Amino acid sequence: MNEKTRKRRDPEERRAEILAAAFALFSERGFAATRIEDVAARAGIAKGTVYLHFPDKEALFTSLASGMASPILANMEAMASNDAIPGRMVVAGLYALAQNEILGTNRRHMLRLLLSEGQFFPVVAEFYHRNVITVGLRVLRQVLERAAERGELRNPKIAAMPQIVFAPVLMSIIWTTLFEPYEHLDTHALFDTFLETLFLPVQGDAP
Repeated sequence: MNEKTRKRRDPEERRAEILAAAFALFSERGFAATRIEDVAARAGIAKGTVYLHFPDKEALFTSLASGMASPILANMEAMASNDAIPGRMVVAGLYALAQNEILGTNRRHMLRLLLSEGQFFPVVAEFYHRNVITVGLRVLRQVLERAAERGELRNPKIAAMPQIVFAPVLMSIIWTTLFEPYEHLDTHALFDTFLETLFLPVQGDAP
């Protein structure tokens, strides 16, 4: 592609190319070790072009995080909004989303980066907490409170601690990042077991 063609590129296409380059580099090198000029080189553009779309590296990361999380959160909210669905089915749906949309894709690297480097970049960590974690916890709290009222939870106090539901997702990311080469973790079995820990059997199911 020649320079004239690159200059005619639609701004949204250019933005998407920059984000793709940034995501690849963040996944390979980590957030701290990636520079704006590295992103520009990977995207095949001048460094100044990156700054036309993103003011800094933190903005690149938060744009990536928001774009990846938005469809997952929308699916969670859609499931939770139907109060006819038992809490266990909603949480099972959350785990299926985590399996298919995070653990089974390169999106898991975003959470890995937050876990490993977020403490050094509070702007990024605060953005993710405010725009992703807080939204997810609000949805889960709604689901768990409804489940507690219906007597679906083994321990109703879990409704006040929705972070517990996220625990196997975070553990899976840590395990697959660090220990998977040495010992395989069956995440499907992990999620199923955790559902049994959270919820009482549905009437007619085996205890």
